[in-house]
Amino acid sequence: MNIQLQIKRICDSLQIKDERFIEIERKRKLKFEDFKELRNFLTEKSSSHEKTVSFFDQYLDTEDMAIAKKGASLRIRYKQDGAKVYVQYKGPGFLQKGILFRSEFNSGKLPEVVLKESHNHFVRFDEKNIRSIMFNHLPEEMFGAMEKHLGHEILSKISTGNLICFYKKEKFIVNRDNIMLEPSIDKICTFYVRGESIYPMATFCEYENEIKAEENSLEEKLNNLHHLVKFDAAVVSKFRLKAETKDKYHRCLSFFI
Repeated sequence: MNIQLQIKRICDSLQIKDERFIEIERKRKLKFEDFKELRNFLTEKSSSHEKTVSFFDQYLDTEDMAIAKKGASLRIRYKQDGAKVYVQYKGPGFLQKGILFRSEFNSGKLPEVVLKESHNHFVRFDEKNIRSIMFNHLPEEMFGAMEKHLGHEILSKISTGNLICFYKKEKFIVNRDNIMLEPSIDKICTFYVRGESIYPMATFCEYENEIKAEENSLEEKLNNLHHLVKFDAAVVSKFRLKAETKDKYHRCLSFFI
């Protein structure tokens, strides 16, 4: 298939105009007992171990989980002990031969957002603050995609942030031709906050591998997908990792629901 026609079909399927906001990755379930060995394997096979980071996400949705039902996710991410706060939106995607295609948008740092302190140290947003974030602090292309995927009515009803995920991420870099692979392994602890109570939901590990290109060129990513497939084949062969079809939000919800 002509590469430009392929790009158009992907953009049309994801309902976005700008190909720079499309991410391509593979996800695998990882057993806790394999975490350390896989980390050592990636250290040997990668160009470099980029970093180890810890942070947490607070997923936003409506009371009736309308965003989850649409197959999308919206989260406020807290990094650097809360010094760096931003909103990330991932639109509904599709799987093709085990590879996930979806749109991804980032608000950039939100210094205007004031975190409310609560007695249990979790961040709480009232309805006014969530609405302010949605309608006043998001880039135009991000808000436009959310409005197209979710609709204005859903955006105006976003009022809950009850799902919390804590991460420890090990991120690596693998240089190949004109692209870069970014394999990573995560340890994730999830909690559900209701009223004044906190309920532990699940703890699990994941392996991910995303393909990156200069200026987020979708053409370069598509032309070099074989590097992603080949690298992951070696990982899967050694560790027998099962495919993960859900993103983190929907996997967390599957434990709760």
